[in-house]
Parts: sequence; structure tokens; C-alpha cells
Amino acid sequence: MASLGERIKQIRKQQGLTLQALAGDQLSKGMLSLIENNKANPSMESLAYIAERLGIERNELLQEMPTAELRALLDEIEEKRRNVSGTSDEMMSGYEEIAERIHPYVEKLPFRYESARLLEIYSRCCYHTKRYDWKPAFDRAEAIYEQLHLINSVADLHMFRALMKFTEHQYTEALASLQASRKTIEEQSGVLDPLKKLDFDYYESILYSATGDQKNARRLMEEAIEYSKKHQIFYQINALYRLAGFEALLAGDLERKDYYVGKLKLFAEFSEDPEIAAYATAIEIHYLNSFTHEYEKADRLLEEMRLLLDEEDFYLLEKGKALYGMGRIEEALDCFNQHRMNRFIHHPYDLSMHYEKEAYMALIYEQLGDHEQAKIYAQQAKELIEPMPALPYKQFILETHRKIFGKADR
Repeated sequence: MASLGERIKQIRKQQGLTLQALAGDQLSKGMLSLIENNKANPSMESLAYIAERLGIERNELLQEMPTAELRALLDEIEEKRRNVSGTSDEMMSGYEEIAERIHPYVEKLPFRYESARLLEIYSRCCYHTKRYDWKPAFDRAEAIYEQLHLINSVADLHMFRALMKFTEHQYTEALASLQASRKTIEEQSGVLDPLKKLDFDYYESILYSATGDQKNARRLMEEAIEYSKKHQIFYQINALYRLAGFEALLAGDLERKDYYVGKLKLFAEFSEDPEIAAYATAIEIHYLNSFTHEYEKADRLLEEMRLLLDEEDFYLLEKGKALYGMGRIEEALDCFNQHRMNRFIHHPYDLSMHYEKEAYMALIYEQLGDHEQAKIYAQQAKELIEPMPALPYKQFILETHRKIFGKADR
């Protein structure tokens, strides 16, 4: 990173100025040469004079990264962040790449919004990858945002802090943290920015459902959807419709499930985003496989969805279930063996759904005559599902365990 003197020399030469031209009548040519070669430190008055002669702000010389370089780095990082996708391993690789790119600059970032944003992204990537210490960067980002009075950015960090507890499966603590943060932000800002309100509503609804409070989860979801419709704000509406449709499915309210899946499809048409329509199809696939057992229909929809949505963990799980239901147990076993649960899955609903895999594998091994292997998978499924809420997945897994151990022990 260039020193103060080197930055002065670089900008002077970029502007085609000689030492004498920049020195003017308030600095000697010799003193300016010493400053540029890091053999003398300018006073604040001299620094202000040099900056004025160069036509830039004094802070641009003082900071360790020039504004243009800082903005270019942020633009690059934001582009990398937007492109992080795919499997959990691919996402982790993306986060590692971003963290490594920012790491050399962390201690040299000046007091600016761009620096806070870089520190925020860096801390998030470090938290996920555990490669560097995320907390000092997180705290610096929060301090800069607060001093710049960027309440929405502070709110984002507060939400991330609460969701850290969620990823550690501390659901009650995560909900309490999010609610405390929401209260703090509301007190600071008076009225929440509409987008931040929807963020808080969405995450609070998720955390209510994770703690088993379906009543408040549904209330907040529906309030957020009505607020979005009333104010014509489509931010988070895709996620809210998906969440509401899945919650209705688990509650056994098929009319409400169909309503929200239909809304999701309409929104996909409106936004011309086929991926959103694929998420609506994913809800239907899960319903057909796990609730109505229409495996052939589920299988057809799976192949259609796969062309539009890169969710290999979901595809392999549901494909295995459909194949099992159609009696193609060895093909099903192959899908289950390929399946790897995304490491970013933490909600009890999602975890329970994926834990069914071990129960299906137990049933397959039982049919193949390998009782010992069937018992191993049945026991694994039971241990995984026991801390989870009483959902249909849990009932299926526990029934499978009783069936396998009842047969194997006779």
C-alpha cells in the first residue's frame, strides 16, 4: 500500500505537475521532495495546502487507500458476493475467495462507508468459513455505520448477529436477540424503513416457527404480505409466499397452501423469473412425495424443476423418495448416497425434512435384506429427529425405527 509521500508523488505526476509547480509559494521544492520520499512529515497546514493544490480533499491523502481504489475494491467484492451460489461447498469456496481478497486491506481501511461495507462482507464471510477472526471487523463496521448514522446498515448487522444464534440452533435466543435489536432500531429511527420492516418481519416469523410458535409465525407472515401489497413493495414477497405456502402445507391447510403457491406462480409471471416458479413447483413436489404419495407425478415435476432451479440437495432427496415410492429402490439408494445436506440449512422444518433420508435408507436396506445396515440408519434417523418439533417427518422416522427394530430383533 502506498505511503503518504508516495501518494502525493503519484497524484502530482498523474496531473503533470513538477515539484516546483506543486510547491507553489508556500512550500519549498526541497521540502516537498523530502515529503514525497518519506524523509519528512508535513504539518496539517502543509498537507491541506498540498491537497488544495492537487484539487482533492485532505482526507484522501491521509487515508491509507485512495477513494478510487477503495470504491473499485468494493465494486469488485459486491460482484463476487452476488455470484456466490450453488452447492454449500461452492458457496463456502466463494466466501473464502472474498475473505482472502479483502484480508490484506482490513487494517488499512479508512473511515468511510465503503470501508464499513467491506468490513461487513468480510466479517460475514469469515464467520461462515472460520478462516479469520470475524468479530473485530464486524465491530468496526458497526461503529462506522453508527457514526455515519446509517441506521439501515446497523439494522442489517443486528439481524446478522441474531441469525448467528439461529445457525447454532439457539432458536429462542436468536428470537430474543432479533426482537431486542428491532426495538433498539425503532427507538433510534422512530419509524422503520419499509424494507427493514419487511426484513425484521420475515426473520422474526422464521424464528417464531423455529421455536414452535406457529400462531405468531403465521401472524407476522400475513402482516408482512398485507403490508407489501398495501404499499406496493415487492421486496421479500417471493420469500414470504414460499414461507407461507410451506407453513400452510405443514399445518394441513391445503386451501391456504394452494393460495400461496398460486400467488408465487403469479409473482413469477409478473417478475418474469422462472426460478420463482420453480420454487412453487418444489413445494408441490414435496407435497406429492411426503403427503399424498403421488410419486410418478412428483418425479415428472422434479425433472421439470431441475432445468430451472440449481438445488441439487433438494433434487436428490426428493428424487430418492419418488424412486423409492415407485419401487425402484436401488436407484433411490443411489440418489440418497449422492445427497449432501446443504450446510446452510438450520431451520427445524428443513432439518427434519432432510433427516427423512436416513429413514428411507433404512427401509431400502431392510428390503435388500441387510438388517444390520437398516438398523444403523434407522437409529441415526431417530437420534437426529428427536430434538425436532412434532411434524409429520418425525412421525414417519419414529415409525420407521419401530418397524426396523421390531423386524430385526425378532
